Amino acid sequence: MALTALPISPAKPLTAITTIPQFPHNPKTLILQQCKTTRDLNQVHAHLIKTRLLLNPAITENLLESAAILLPNAMDYALSIFHNLDEPDTLAYNVMIRSLTYKQSPLEAFLLFKQMQESSAEPDEFTLSSILKACSKLRALKEGEQIHAHIVKCGFKSNGFVENTLIFMYATCGELEVARRVFDGLPERARMAWNSMLAGYMKNKCWDEVVKLFHEMLKLGVGFDEVTLISVLTACGRLANLELGEWIGDYIEANRLKGNIALVTSLVDMYAKCGQVETARRFFDQMDRRDVVAWSAMISGYSQANRCREALDLFHDMQKANVDPNEVTMVSVLYSCAVLGALKTGKWVDLETPHSGDYILLSNIYASVDRREDAIRVRNQMREKGIEKAPGCSLIELEGVIYEFFAEDKACPHLEEVYNATHDMMKRIKEAGYVPYTADARLDAEEDDKEASAFLVHP
Repeated sequence: MALTALPISPAKPLTAITTIPQFPHNPKTLILQQCKTTRDLNQVHAHLIKTRLLLNPAITENLLESAAILLPNAMDYALSIFHNLDEPDTLAYNVMIRSLTYKQSPLEAFLLFKQMQESSAEPDEFTLSSILKACSKLRALKEGEQIHAHIVKCGFKSNGFVENTLIFMYATCGELEVARRVFDGLPERARMAWNSMLAGYMKNKCWDEVVKLFHEMLKLGVGFDEVTLISVLTACGRLANLELGEWIGDYIEANRLKGNIALVTSLVDMYAKCGQVETARRFFDQMDRRDVVAWSAMISGYSQANRCREALDLFHDMQKANVDPNEVTMVSVLYSCAVLGALKTGKWVDLETPHSGDYILLSNIYASVDRREDAIRVRNQMREKGIEKAPGCSLIELEGVIYEFFAEDKACPHLEEVYNATHDMMKRIKEAGYVPYTADARLDAEEDDKEASAFLVHP
């Protein structure tokens, strides 16, 4: 591998790297530890060209790795280095394909893989794993299948590293049966393979399959880790499986895993979704550090429990902590504003979002304070932008069987029984003095329908 001269003209010597009299025995140490900016890397690069050290493939790989992976805004610089290589080898291709995939440029990674196939460089297990991840991000099933054929042809089928990525690729593309066949066909299923299958089920919202697979892991004595537990806790929250969720919570405390932010956040979310808001708050308060996902999980837990004032109070605490909200945060805040009629806070949200929930909730805020015209205007904006509302969905577990109910679903086999039971409950609680709160019910509904949709909504 050789590198042609680049038009590099370093500026003034940098304070971070003032002089480079001799290149150290470990060049990777210099490049990876001292280069903090692209200008730093530029200076080292110039020295490597001058001393012809770039004739060493390992040094070139380290330089590419520094530019493509370690520095945040140096991808263009890395590409310029790569494209000036006379004959990039497999290591160079691997660095670039991996970095492009992880830095949200999977299409460019795929184009580079095509270039690699036309060169003398041979893809290895690291190449194939990275390009399968690019296929996952692009939902490129056809290309993924072609790479699968290449894996079989070239003898990588028994490589667990590649097979794990293959499982996730098929699952991400919606081919769960194929993913499961690959998983079941593995001669040895390491923990990473189980995690890949769990992640695939989670990606497709097959929550009951996540729990079943975890029980299978326990039965076979397969060791699990924090990644496993995050998948299972997510499923427990969706299924309201408090028993298994509490078992995992006890395991986390007993094994001192509360330092893992993602894991404890999943635990907070699980408890909140299972209605155990106080327990969720206890784990939230015990966290040493809280990112936006942790804050959002707790705020969402309060809003789902209709403890909307506490949700807004925690949102204000989040702002004081200088943590920027995400989409989940704002949906929860908007819902709380709608229930409380907190128009001032609700108007703060910028509706430059493709998500229907934000529009529906802001519309409900206006409706809750009798500003019907503004509520209708928000709904009209939603229609003009072509944003459709996803039907609401509820889950209930009865004797080990999970039942799903969708709003306005006419195909439910027990629809008549469900409506009869609902009307009977509405009649009894109204006789007991309950008055349905219809201000934020659907604007286009008749009053009777509004009472039905507001059945469980309290001001």
